[in-house]
Amino acid sequence: MNQPEFENLLQTARTRDLTDAELAKMELWLTANPAELAEWEALDRLLAALPNAPVASNFTARVLNEIRRTEAATPALGQAWWQKLLSPQFRPIQIAAAATLAMVVGGIGYQSHRNQSRAEMAAAIASIAEVTPDFLADFDAIEAITQADPIDEELWAALK
Repeated sequence: MNQPEFENLLQTARTRDLTDAELAKMELWLTANPAELAEWEALDRLLAALPNAPVASNFTARVLNEIRRTEAATPALGQAWWQKLLSPQFRPIQIAAAATLAMVVGGIGYQSHRNQSRAEMAAAIASIAEVTPDFLADFDAIEAITQADPIDEELWAALK
């Protein structure tokens, strides 16, 4: 193995773990090159002397919460579309849809009631229009009754 192959192994080691064959090649290279082996061991000692990175006391809880959050955000693949809409993340949409449905049903009911009232009024007007003009001829007499003198209380008491 030559220097560029060793550099390629180091580059690979930075991105992923080396395979057993790659580790064997690296060990062969290091045993064949004592200067490289000394540098490698010095680097290894320096890395071992570094203190461990501080980890938050609630690290495990935060990781588990993040896992739960991502699992809750991605529903199961076999879930139907209407079941996805019932999930809590769509709660404002559900409330708006229910309100809209109630308004539409109420509007249709109100319009039906108005149409029925208009039909009844039209039927009543049509029945009045069928009245003969002879009945309306007595209108002056009926109007005169409403303009009659008020009831005389003394006369009314005497008639009783």
